[in-house]
Amino acid sequence: MTTRVNLETIINSTLLNVQRSTSNLSKLQEQISTGKKVNRPSDAPAGTRRILNIRSEEFRLDQYASNVQTATQTMNFNSSTLQNTANVLQRIQELTMQGVNATTDQNGRNIIASEINQLVESILQNANATRSSRYIFAGTATKTIPFEATRNSNGEISAVTYKGNREKIKYPVGPGTTVQVNQTGNEVFIGNKLFSSIINIRNSLASGAVVSAQNELDNLDNAHNSVLDSIAKAGGVANTLELTGNRIRDTKLSLNEILATTESADITELVLKLTEQENIFQASLASGAVILNTSILDYL
Repeated sequence: MTTRVNLETIINSTLLNVQRSTSNLSKLQEQISTGKKVNRPSDAPAGTRRILNIRSEEFRLDQYASNVQTATQTMNFNSSTLQNTANVLQRIQELTMQGVNATTDQNGRNIIASEINQLVESILQNANATRSSRYIFAGTATKTIPFEATRNSNGEISAVTYKGNREKIKYPVGPGTTVQVNQTGNEVFIGNKLFSSIINIRNSLASGAVVSAQNELDNLDNAHNSVLDSIAKAGGVANTLELTGNRIRDTKLSLNEILATTESADITELVLKLTEQENIFQASLASGAVILNTSILDYL
């Protein structure tokens, strides 16, 4: 039995084929112009999910990289400040050794005490150093000046009090990984009796109490070593941050390669497909023209 085909069905089928070809052409042209084979979720749902996951991971890595950069800059600044302090302490050690030497008279000791007085002022400035308007040795109380000096009638520092806290500042630099970027003023300048030792040496030399000044040499040496340990600690953190930064960059490169494979289009392949689809489109138009020119009498 011969199946009779409704003319409306033929026309609708022809139009559908032309629309499908037009849609395929448009999609191929968009992929070529953007260089991406996935321009919207409907293009490749599975690929879109993978792309979104990769971009989300890239965002997290960018934040970690930013934290690493900020932490590195902070540690470098702290190390520079501590190194300057260590240099001043070394100079105070040298002056103290001169002051307690039997060949130095009282006038010489007065001169040395005066220089040490200036150096302790310099250390106080280092202890109250700021970066980006925040005090680096105040713990988490970065808006509070960490060290407050008490002065005698001559305007000389007679005592130094720590006003900061002992809290740690940590930055996340990886999943479940943080790094401490601060050292509190209490551990760097107070716990090692740095200020009190220098003040005692200055006062002892100025008053001619040579033995008292000499007895402070061990404390001064311990304070100096403590500051050097803080510098080494900062250097260790800086090395860790460098390795972490390298790892983040390597991971991002790997993600970019995966993203390129998932998202980027093969232009040569797309041009071939476009040519093929254009031929199909032209054939659809030609066959449609033949069918629509057929008389309705041919179906009776």
